[in-house]
Amino acid sequence: MPQLPCEPTPVPQASVSRLRPYRTPAFALALALLVGVCLATVLGVRGLVESRDWVEHSYKVIAALDQVQSTLHGAEAGARGYRLAGHPGMLAEYMANMEDNERAREALVVAAADNPTQLGLARRIDALSETRIAELQRLVDIQQRDGAPAAIRAMRPAESVAAHQVFIATSTALRAEETRLLEERLGTSRRNAVLLISFVVLGLAVSLGLMIALLRSLTVENSRSRHLEAEARMAIARTECAQARAERLGAQRQKLGAYAGMLQSCQNLDEAMEATAFTLRQLVPWLGGRCYVARASRDFLETAAHFGQEAVASGDLIAPGDCWGIRRGQPHHVDGHSGGQRCAHLDHTGSLAGVSSLCVPLVAQGDTLGMLHVNAQANGNEDDNDVEMVTSVGEQLAMAIANLRLRETLRVQSLRDPLTGLFNRRYLEENLARELQRCERRNLPLSLLMIDVDNFKRFNDQHGHAAGDAVLSHVGRTLEALVRGEDLACRYGGEEFTLILPEADAATAITRAETIRRTVAMTTLLHMGQTLGPVTLSIGVASFPADGATPEVLLGLADASLYRAKAEGRDRVVHATATS
Repeated sequence: MPQLPCEPTPVPQASVSRLRPYRTPAFALALALLVGVCLATVLGVRGLVESRDWVEHSYKVIAALDQVQSTLHGAEAGARGYRLAGHPGMLAEYMANMEDNERAREALVVAAADNPTQLGLARRIDALSETRIAELQRLVDIQQRDGAPAAIRAMRPAESVAAHQVFIATSTALRAEETRLLEERLGTSRRNAVLLISFVVLGLAVSLGLMIALLRSLTVENSRSRHLEAEARMAIARTECAQARAERLGAQRQKLGAYAGMLQSCQNLDEAMEATAFTLRQLVPWLGGRCYVARASRDFLETAAHFGQEAVASGDLIAPGDCWGIRRGQPHHVDGHSGGQRCAHLDHTGSLAGVSSLCVPLVAQGDTLGMLHVNAQANGNEDDNDVEMVTSVGEQLAMAIANLRLRETLRVQSLRDPLTGLFNRRYLEENLARELQRCERRNLPLSLLMIDVDNFKRFNDQHGHAAGDAVLSHVGRTLEALVRGEDLACRYGGEEFTLILPEADAATAITRAETIRRTVAMTTLLHMGQTLGPVTLSIGVASFPADGATPEVLLGLADASLYRAKAEGRDRVVHATATS
């Protein structure tokens, strides 16, 4: 600050005399103004702190609501997964989310207690969530007592959809009201800050003018007042900066919560990648990068999703050793200013000077599933939390990939026979009734083939179980190659196979059965340098509606026809009408 001259400019005596009587009152007035400014500053800062507390309170209410929704969705997903797959891990996930939901509901009611309207909505959400959890627990209890089919039959889809719609409407109303309160509180905070600054500036200007004009000795007090003004401005700036950062963090947390819910609803890896790219574009639109997924062989990682504009290009296909993040098993960050070890998958022709790069390995249960890579021009902002946000996205994505792969494995295991690759008996029983109903509605025929490998026990005794498995696998591949897209080929059990032929009458089914029998009989199978065969099949055929109208009757007639074929010498096709 510039200093005042050592000596004031001489003025006529009269002028000095005229001003002298006013010096003491002016000093008192300036002092009073300074005291007023100080009090206004203290009260204003206290008001800003209170406003910030109310803003944080609104964010707590919104965060508690997000937690209730997220844990309820997690409980529903876990219960649904347990109902479909019967896996204990899904039940554990459901129980954990159920407990978290109860705590989140309590937190929401407590957070909304200051507002009667919001409290009523929070209690309504609590009641709806409790009702939904009770319904989920009822289905879990039925499944544990009577099995998954009983639980599926006990479901009330219409009531669940209606309850879900009420829950969404109530949650939306609470969120909308809290958002309105948040905007109102932010507006009040901004207005108070403007009023405070205006009052401080005006008071200091008047007091400093009086001190400069009337009393040279108050120069020190003037300097102190200006120092207080600078501190007040700095405090206001820090408060506004903290509020802006809190708003940004709240918005990012909200997006991360929505992202977690989207991942829970994804049915496959493509949907998870699309949701990840969309979320990253919202959270950090200035970043560019890609998400890699490890191949089944684990020798390479290939690009599964792109987002944004990369400052330095990364390869479409990379080896695990090309990334320091994957090597170290933790995020690898190069900030663009202090240097750092460059990953080999980045374009060697591009410079990393001024470029911030982050590699987040996607690790779940000790298994590296892929890698999330982002980069952009470094801005040098110390408050930048992009690394934490991207790392959080990577952690959630890793768990989602692991869950999707586990879900797919369980689904395949529950429907496919591992030796032949055909559908298993459970799938046959679930779909035969449905296909029969469809053909009955359309007045179309349906045929059922029961197939058995002739003399399979003696073949196993002569050549060993490994050779027997090779024969069964060969028969399975042959059946899969000869069926139509709408046909269902299943392994019924042991050396028995079943074919469901929708829209095929008895004559067509017998022709198809003969084709299958001849194809298998003419094939020579080599196993471990040994020629196996010839392999022959006995096939029983039953048709709807001529032979029966229920799955049990058709299966029984086809099985009886199969045994008739064996009794007549094997290696033949027998229709159900020939057994009567």
